[in-house]
Amino acid sequence: MINLNTKIGNLILDNPFIAASGTCGYGIEYADLMPPEKWGALVLKTVTPKERVGNKPPRCCETDSGMLNSIGLANCGIDQFIEKKLPEFAAKSPTAKAVVSIAGETIEEFVFLAEKLAKKDTTSHGRAGVSAIELNFSCPNVAKGGIHFGADTLSAKEAVKECRKTTRLPLWVKISPATPDPVAIASICMESGADAIVATNTVPGMVIDIWKEKPLLGNIFGGLSGPAIFPISLRVAYLIAKAIPGIPLIGCGGADNAEKAIQFILAGCSAVQVGTAVFRSPDLLYKLLDETRLYMEKKGCTKISSFVGKAL
Repeated sequence: MINLNTKIGNLILDNPFIAASGTCGYGIEYADLMPPEKWGALVLKTVTPKERVGNKPPRCCETDSGMLNSIGLANCGIDQFIEKKLPEFAAKSPTAKAVVSIAGETIEEFVFLAEKLAKKDTTSHGRAGVSAIELNFSCPNVAKGGIHFGADTLSAKEAVKECRKTTRLPLWVKISPATPDPVAIASICMESGADAIVATNTVPGMVIDIWKEKPLLGNIFGGLSGPAIFPISLRVAYLIAKAIPGIPLIGCGGADNAEKAIQFILAGCSAVQVGTAVFRSPDLLYKLLDETRLYMEKKGCTKISSFVGKAL
């Protein structure tokens, strides 16, 4: 019997595939095409303390083997999220595991968001709510002159440490591939109370419109996602897993088929986030599940954990 269950810290998922933040909205937009409960978990759109309208358009553009986005964390704000979006998601998909991505410009904002969400965890309510919190560390710490949380070990340490004090929910930290030392960031986050590391986020990039002779995106720069960044994200995940044996790790970046997802697992990841690929194939999860089972049958594996990190 093939068992696709996987474990991230103390959180058990029915399968290793997680919908990445920002690609499935608040969990209800794709529900009719791909039921959220079919995913191992679904990371909802990043939420901030107050509503954000986002960056100046154009916000997205297609690139070779990927896409650039400069959404600017447009969202409804934590209060509206808790009062309307989360209940709507829970009502439509009561058995789905929701992971909430949060972003702040200061440590205090991260803590504020974590405290708010701590009251919505599944263990205390006995029904659908928040199964984990993902700290989006690809945002600037304004108190440190705009340096990204994911690029500064001290900022990362303090943010995780203070959030850990506020909640018993699992804390996942999503780091940027642009950080100079991803192993150091992952290590300090785990030491400070994180339950897992997500490697990685989008890669900074830009496109210029040669006819208008100016940057195509309204905000000039954006985050590159899709197949183009897979080798970059895989390398970061491998480096972290190699340096920190047994670390709960989630691969993210460019996994648009089962082969790439399996590469993440062989590199030490217990789960894989899938994002940009669902724009092209909203029902991609079914193919990922089928092809992963087929691979496991051919390799004689009965559980995901049996080949996690085999390539290290």
